[in-house]
Amino acid sequence: MSIKALFLLFAVSITGFSQDEKLYRSFFDGKISDTKKKLFEYKILVESSKYMIDLDRDGIEDSIQSIKKDGLDFFRVNDSFGRMVFEEKLITKGKDSSIFKVGFYNIKKGVDVLIVSFYEGYNESSTMEGSARVYFFTITDNNLKNISSTRGPFIWMERERAAGKYYNRRYSLNVVDYNKDGVREISTSFNKIHRVYQYQKEGIWKEI
Repeated sequence: MSIKALFLLFAVSITGFSQDEKLYRSFFDGKISDTKKKLFEYKILVESSKYMIDLDRDGIEDSIQSIKKDGLDFFRVNDSFGRMVFEEKLITKGKDSSIFKVGFYNIKKGVDVLIVSFYEGYNESSTMEGSARVYFFTITDNNLKNISSTRGPFIWMERERAAGKYYNRRYSLNVVDYNKDGVREISTSFNKIHRVYQYQKEGIWKEI
């Protein structure tokens, strides 16, 4: 084979590798170019059943779902016609991640929140560690177009050390108007550890 042919083969190989590397990176960071989004958005899609609930308080049930795309977790909201109106990617840390609980609460007039408990998964390196946290999906003005998300605090942590010792922290979750101002706060507690989130405005929560 001539030197020129070898050079062309090498150049084609490098170009193909670079394209593949960009594509693989796009799968992991969730950023896929517009030209390939329709073809390569995901390979495997798993959808839970639609859990019916009247989210905009119009007397007609909407729905929520847990979604997995190529092993990545998403939380989805559908309107009363079954059309997706909101979807949020949840951050996963390890194996067996899943949504395991959802609560729907009124915070004040015109403001509701879905509190989604999400097990982030576990890893098995030198020690086994797993965790779960809550996400706040706030709906304002009874309008499903006005949904915002907040990544909240941990509600569960577990660890198994190399010696076989295991411990976990199971936090309690409360939705209470602590300061009696007519707006309910969200808190998590474990022994003397307390984290309280106060609603500000326009779907924004602040830890106090």
